[in-house]
Amino acid sequence: MAMAQDAEWQYMDSLRPPMYVCVRRNNGVKTEEEVEPLELDGRLHKPEWEHVPWSNVFEDIEGSARQPKAHPKTHMKMMYDDEYLYVGAEMVDEKIWGTFTKMNSTMYHENDIEVFLNPDGSRHNYYEFEMNCLNTIWELVLRKPYKDGYDIINPYNLPGTKSAVYVDGVTNSPTTKCTKWSVEVAFRLDDLVQFDRMRQRPAAAGDVWRVNFSRVHYELHTIVNKYTNELMYEKVPDTKEDNIVWSPTGVIDMHRPEKWGYVLFASTPDFATGEQELSQARESFLDAQIAMERILDGIYYQQRAFFQKHQRYAMELADLYGKDSSGVVQLPLAPLLQQYNLEFPTLRCRPPELVSPAKEDRRRRSYAPELDVDEEIIALTARRKSMIDSKLKWRFTATIKSATQEWNIEHDGRLWSSHEVL
Repeated sequence: MAMAQDAEWQYMDSLRPPMYVCVRRNNGVKTEEEVEPLELDGRLHKPEWEHVPWSNVFEDIEGSARQPKAHPKTHMKMMYDDEYLYVGAEMVDEKIWGTFTKMNSTMYHENDIEVFLNPDGSRHNYYEFEMNCLNTIWELVLRKPYKDGYDIINPYNLPGTKSAVYVDGVTNSPTTKCTKWSVEVAFRLDDLVQFDRMRQRPAAAGDVWRVNFSRVHYELHTIVNKYTNELMYEKVPDTKEDNIVWSPTGVIDMHRPEKWGYVLFASTPDFATGEQELSQARESFLDAQIAMERILDGIYYQQRAFFQKHQRYAMELADLYGKDSSGVVQLPLAPLLQQYNLEFPTLRCRPPELVSPAKEDRRRRSYAPELDVDEEIIALTARRKSMIDSKLKWRFTATIKSATQEWNIEHDGRLWSSHEVL
């Protein structure tokens, strides 16, 4: 019997991730010598950033439909050259507050700005950067998101990262009315190659990354410091933080890379040219890719709901969606198949990785030959067959194809192209 569509994903799918054109930096072309470095001071209203477009204004992480609350204005800019990806963010605020001065402190316990980079769009192996108004930073890597049995490396500091903060006012001063704070961050492109297993090279014109930004903002009030008798800021007790983001995820969880925004690297500093390149990318592959991702994400979330109910994954799409009177699986996003000329998705279950004891210590994984599942199980003992049969219900891959693309999603949320280099 088919299940109702997963409610969480139904709402998440209604949110369309934004797109952004990351233009080249002026005078950022490598010569025989090094690229002339951008002097970071945290200011974004200066000549180096004039040609770079602002993003849309950030909104609540759940989306404005669910959380129409007005948030302090936040927006960002991005540009790149032959050596660095530059990120700038501006946060309007009358109370600029931060106390963490130790590197790799848990920054989101206070007001901060956060950057998430997933160059290959796999939803795995992504980089997270957080910083506060004191220019204290925290860097970490998630091999998997929290919802998929997270695998985290904390801290994970990139050697080439540089940052700066500008405060229009006085930090931690209740007697001073501030207006905003802004940051500049430079990520060395060579440092980010490790997060792009598909291309395995630094960012180049035409590449599309999945990216998001989050501003964590707490409501503050003023108290008297009992030791110094001076005024100071403190978080209002029993209030939750606001999560103000570039690309809403639909749930209070930044670690939903499937809802992060799309960033296209343009070939020139000219924004109009970059917009044309984005339009061409959308027409040639990106819009179709996004449609394929939406269909695969729907299957992934439906499988999660199925597992919660049955303690196993569905073996067939019909178990997830049911069939109509003519026997066709009732795929919720079926109109996208015709719109983008896509093949009907497939669902495959498979046995676990089989590694010989002699190879357990090797770093390279070894896999059993790809056989038809039924043929492989026939050759096994009854006990082993039972084990494999049980394991089959814990692993799946959903696949969808077009004439030019083939994308897959696995039970742990990893998205990958069949053309990806592993």
